[in-house]
Amino acid sequence: MRACNELTLKEKIGQLLMAGFEGLTPDANIGDLLQNHFIGGVVLFSRNLDNPGQAFALTQELQRMAIAARGIPLWIGTDQEGGMVVRVRQGIAQLPAAMALGAARDPVLLYEAAKGTAEELKALGINMNFAPVVDINVNPRNPIIDVRSFGDDVELVAELGIAAMLGFQDGGIVSVIKHFPGHGDTETDSHAVLPVVRHSLERLRSVELVPFRQAARIGAEAVMTAHVGIPVLSGGEPVPATLSREILTGLLREELGFDGLIVTDCMEMNAVTQGIGVGEAVVRAVLAGADLLLVSHTYESQLEAMAALEHAVADGRLPEERIDASVERILRLKERRIEELGERMWEEARTQLGNPRTLRTIERLREKSITAVNRESDFCRLSPVVDTLVLWPQMTAACKSEDEPAYDDTLGSSLSHFITAKLTERVYGTSPSPDEIAALASEAEGYGQIVAGIFHTASNPGQPALVRKLLAGGAKVIPVSLRNPVDLAAFPEAKGFLACYEHHPHTLQALSRVLMGMAEPAGTMPVTLPDHSSEGGELDERRSASGVESAT
Repeated sequence: MRACNELTLKEKIGQLLMAGFEGLTPDANIGDLLQNHFIGGVVLFSRNLDNPGQAFALTQELQRMAIAARGIPLWIGTDQEGGMVVRVRQGIAQLPAAMALGAARDPVLLYEAAKGTAEELKALGINMNFAPVVDINVNPRNPIIDVRSFGDDVELVAELGIAAMLGFQDGGIVSVIKHFPGHGDTETDSHAVLPVVRHSLERLRSVELVPFRQAARIGAEAVMTAHVGIPVLSGGEPVPATLSREILTGLLREELGFDGLIVTDCMEMNAVTQGIGVGEAVVRAVLAGADLLLVSHTYESQLEAMAALEHAVADGRLPEERIDASVERILRLKERRIEELGERMWEEARTQLGNPRTLRTIERLREKSITAVNRESDFCRLSPVVDTLVLWPQMTAACKSEDEPAYDDTLGSSLSHFITAKLTERVYGTSPSPDEIAALASEAEGYGQIVAGIFHTASNPGQPALVRKLLAGGAKVIPVSLRNPVDLAAFPEAKGFLACYEHHPHTLQALSRVLMGMAEPAGTMPVTLPDHSSEGGELDERRSASGVESAT
């Protein structure tokens, strides 16, 4: 591999960029970026990944193009967090949602599952995973972190985050922990506006920063920045952390002692570009201390980013030595993490996918995650001889970090193996109308037991309205959260409820066994349910102290 002092300025600037593109094969835009701008990495989304064989062929072709252009291999990264945030959606092991892992509370199993997942990603040619999320989800209204977090307990998040990070690293790929210095207590999505966290420095050091500090001590190789403003860390102004030297250099590098790669979240997000554009944003990010810049979507923005960096060096605003420091880190980690690239065969790679041991470990985690709250003894149990109605919400992506669901399995199909009486399942709209609610409630009168699934009620108020209508009837009603269990706090009148954090087919099978009394619900609630003693509920302000402010 070539050394930093052997590269031209244009080649060094290229090494700072990770770019996304459209399609299942390299298009003209990514070809130009690789062959003429010498970019250092590619970020893959579900739009690029159809099946394992195609993914393998794509990564091999991208590496061939990069090596032919300048002899330096690529970072090929993706978001394979687990749950709803997975880009390789079939044919390989997939971790449960992080909050499910928080409920399972087994760092040993998580380490093994993450290691096995990394080995499969590596077999496909993916050498960097933007995971795990170590944000502490103390704000139940958080629209973007949500079940991507292990929970709201500082030590639990740190312990599980480090287990996952070490598993990914020991599996042979770079783990990028995120989102520094903490995105867990925000109420807006940084894809759209700048979230602002107004905590004291003492609070940040005792909560948000804890997982990052511990991970840095243990050997974190890469950290992703958050596009959040934290005025106490940036001179009183809500500067995005990604653009703040006080945060990236002063706090992360100097105070926490982190010497790995600082990777930005996508530099096309409104939280960092609003009012200044992509070009100016990437210059400020590098000046702040960032090493690797994600420009994930637009070819024009990718060209703008590199041109802006060149101009900043030419104008004397950005010292070339600052770029050299980042390139040295990038090349040093590439030397350690990217194996010598030779001709690889798909038939060999495919044997490393779907490892039975990894799949069984993940299945055990899913089984351990199912969480029950019984206000009456064993209330969350179904009788096989009572007519049963299952109400199942249509699933959809809940935030911009997620893709649409990859599977259509429902709970009713799993329960049908156990219920000998009449079993009916109705799939209702994600946000049911009053007429739909009335029709479902009328039908429910003919059943002795009802399982009511809910999914992301914050954006779909018809779902809790439906459950309240059912709870007012005479049948046994078991609400089941298929995402964040804070949704269940809206039903203090419920005699019990279940949480499973995701709707993966294997999770639904585990949930069915719990409902039928064939397995015990072993999960522990990973978040504190807010007090919803009145309709609509009130957030416990002792846990959250965020403000909301748009970027200026």
